[in-house]
Amino acid sequence: MNKDHILLKLVLDKIGFGNLQIENFTARKILQKKIYLLQLMGIDLGYRYNWYLYGPYCPAFANDTFTLRDEIRYDDEFNNYELNSKTNSKFDKLNKIASLPDTPQINEAEWLELVASLHYLKHIAYWSGKDNPEFEEVFQKLGESKPHLAGKKKLAKVAWERLDDVGLVRKKTLE
Repeated sequence: MNKDHILLKLVLDKIGFGNLQIENFTARKILQKKIYLLQLMGIDLGYRYNWYLYGPYCPAFANDTFTLRDEIRYDDEFNNYELNSKTNSKFDKLNKIASLPDTPQINEAEWLELVASLHYLKHIAYWSGKDNPEFEEVFQKLGESKPHLAGKKKLAKVAWERLDDVGLVRKKTLE
């Protein structure tokens, strides 16, 4: 098992996906968004995301999860490693963003899609002639590309505030 896969396995263990039970779409969607957000927290696993039907998506990460799932059946080398304390501290920020708001209006997969999509649209998507779009513009673009989220403006504001609280809206430092 290579060191990148060892790191990935340790990260997946930490976020509850160590067993790589990713047979259903919802689990894969949650996993994609958590890794996208975790990389924003400062754990660069080397994955680059592009825009997809359900928000930020990385085909290379999807491939690696299936490869890793096969590797861990035959190789337990990852048991000889652990994440350092600085890396472990990044998970608190992920949990702050990823935890569901207290409402029955949204499930975990949809919440993570909303959060990750807002960030992607704000900082990564191309905006003709616009350097720093604000919430209203980003939310409008979100609604255009994801009609199922267009009616969730209050939840989007909560997501935006959480992103801002950890420095991912106004580009504050993460430390």
